[in-house]
Amino acid sequence: MKVSSIDKEYGSDNPLLTDSDILLGSLEAAEALGIDLSDSLAVAGISRYQLMTPKTFLEFGQVVSFLEDVASRHDCPLFGFYVAQYQPPMRFGVMAKLPKLCATVGEVVTKTLKYSRLYNQASMWQVCEDGEYIIMKRQQRTAYSGSMVQLHLLAITLMIKASKALLKDGHPLTSVSFSHSGPDNRKIFSRYFQAPVYFERDYDGYTFPKSYLSEPIDTADPELLSIVEEHLDGMLSEDSEQDFISNVRALIRKNLGTNLCNLDGISQLLGRHPRSLQRALKDHDVGFRDLLNEVRQEVAEHYLLSSKISLIDLADILGYNNVSAFSRAFKVISGVSPQDWRLANS
Repeated sequence: MKVSSIDKEYGSDNPLLTDSDILLGSLEAAEALGIDLSDSLAVAGISRYQLMTPKTFLEFGQVVSFLEDVASRHDCPLFGFYVAQYQPPMRFGVMAKLPKLCATVGEVVTKTLKYSRLYNQASMWQVCEDGEYIIMKRQQRTAYSGSMVQLHLLAITLMIKASKALLKDGHPLTSVSFSHSGPDNRKIFSRYFQAPVYFERDYDGYTFPKSYLSEPIDTADPELLSIVEEHLDGMLSEDSEQDFISNVRALIRKNLGTNLCNLDGISQLLGRHPRSLQRALKDHDVGFRDLLNEVRQEVAEHYLLSSKISLIDLADILGYNNVSAFSRAFKVISGVSPQDWRLANS
């Protein structure tokens, strides 16, 4: 079996913009290793501020260039691996809720692949069956002429880290594979992954027992999962051609709860300067904040009406810092609190 998550290619004539969240953990890793990132940041055209407050976009080439320059300049061939270890859980809006709601690990894999195109345009995962084992293979989809060893180290380590966090007993890895040649100190990988690690293989990825797919998820919630999937299916359908305002609304909906859901982020996704987007919206007698509030209200009402989701989780999906901020914004539009609206419409 082989399943790919997305089918759109990027190249030099269509550069991919990447959320700078991907470099979270770089400063902490550098401090632990005792290295100075200044020169590498300058080479890649990245500011230290972007590493400290990652709410912007970077070109894919900048990310790869930074990681590789650090590794080369400081003779640190494991830099991407260290960054992943220090990286906190990343926010992907409603997608971050999906794995916790599935019934089994197998369902997590299937549904994550289905919806991953909404949030990850840089790579794709293939799920391959090999007898009693499952092989997760990562494939890069962005054209780049140089080395991407550090990015592969970072991505594979992050994926395994997230998988291990899904179950109380962790993720039973059989092996981890990398396509590049191995460093002198290979034991550090085996200790961290608690599995054999191989280099110079024909893919980057990892293997685990097929039986692991049937492992149950303690936090499963089929009712809420159905509502979340309805939300995500709507986002997939909005990927088709639309008029300008509908396209902006679709991008807001897709990126709710992420660092991209702001004027700068949506502008870059549209290939516009923020001022250009503001002027275009003004020509349609609407502002960006108005559209953001409208989409948040629509999504909030959908979840309040269709599920028993907690206000804490709903506030997180919508991108509010806390429940109080969500409740205030909701009341401004509807005239009542989220709790009262839910009671009145139940």
